[in-house]
Amino acid sequence: MLQYHNWIISESPKKTTTLNSKTPEKWTAATLRSAYVKGRRDFADCNLSRLNLRNVKLSGVNFYGANLYQSDLQGADLSDANLGHVNLTNTVLKNANLTKAYLSTASLAGCDLRDADLTNAYLNGANLRGANLCGTNLTNAMINDKQIDMAKTNWWTIMPNGKRGSGF
Repeated sequence: MLQYHNWIISESPKKTTTLNSKTPEKWTAATLRSAYVKGRRDFADCNLSRLNLRNVKLSGVNFYGANLYQSDLQGADLSDANLGHVNLTNTVLKNANLTKAYLSTASLAGCDLRDADLTNAYLNGANLRGANLCGTNLTNAMINDKQIDMAKTNWWTIMPNGKRGSGF
């Protein structure tokens, strides 16, 4: 077991039990927002692909194993969120707040993270191939140099050591 901020994470893959062979329910942006406002925080394994969730507040949400492929989360507040093992491929997270987010083994391939805040985020094992980290704040993020090398960065990117530009 691993405790990261408010999350207690099992290091073994999550096992789910399905009662039928139906495809997971496809959520809409409206139903997701409504459920969150009513107090729901657990959206693990949900199909949330291609949703427009710009500027939505989803702080503390559990999206573990969810599919957010090609969703628009520009300006969203995902602070303290569990995004472990989530498909965020080609997702827009520009200007998103991902402080203290748990993103272990998440797919962020081709993700637009320009000017996002990933301060104190946990990115161990996350796939960042082709992700855009220009202007992203990675201060104190748990991420290694190989992961950063797979992504696009620039002088405005703040590295885990708090310095701008490339290098640790």
